[in-house]
Amino acid sequence: MRKKTTRWGSDRTSGISRGDKNYLSQWGFSFIEILFTLVISSILLGLAFPIFNSLIVGLRLFILTERMNSTLDYAQNEAIRRQNVITLCKSKDGQTCSGTWREGWIVFVNHSTTSFQNKELLHVYPALSGNEFLEWHGFRSDDYLQLYPDGSMSQNGSFIVCIHSLSKKMVWLIQISQTGRKRIDKENAQERDCN
Repeated sequence: MRKKTTRWGSDRTSGISRGDKNYLSQWGFSFIEILFTLVISSILLGLAFPIFNSLIVGLRLFILTERMNSTLDYAQNEAIRRQNVITLCKSKDGQTCSGTWREGWIVFVNHSTTSFQNKELLHVYPALSGNEFLEWHGFRSDDYLQLYPDGSMSQNGSFIVCIHSLSKKMVWLIQISQTGRKRIDKENAQERDCN
């Protein structure tokens, strides 16, 4: 009977028998080889982690900015579609204008021009995670933004969108004009503080 061979012409275990004391050392890894592999892997992971962290922070900042941008688009479209004033404000409880922007925000139809009591709630946005920040800085002292049926807004201002992660902080601005135009500013945002 003929011995089974590999395509190179010899069987894999030629010259090695179970009784040979070098059998295990020829098929396993030594402690030094495993240690060397772990050291090299640790160095590579240490070099890659800051890059990976920056990528994750940038992606989260993009998602949060787009979330706020889509809120503004939604409110503006509803104002035009309903031919009514739509209000966007921060909301801690999801019902009233209160708290901070980090705790969530609401969009509602404002049926009264003097108060927010007679309102139709359109959308409630949940609170942000622990290291995400959102603030509104308007040119008036109002802590809310109203969108009108012609597409314009009640005031100029900007939303500061910020993500903190370890030692990295990234900030973008969503700048809003009274005419209803929005622009994302990445260059001038870095000197802004967000806490």
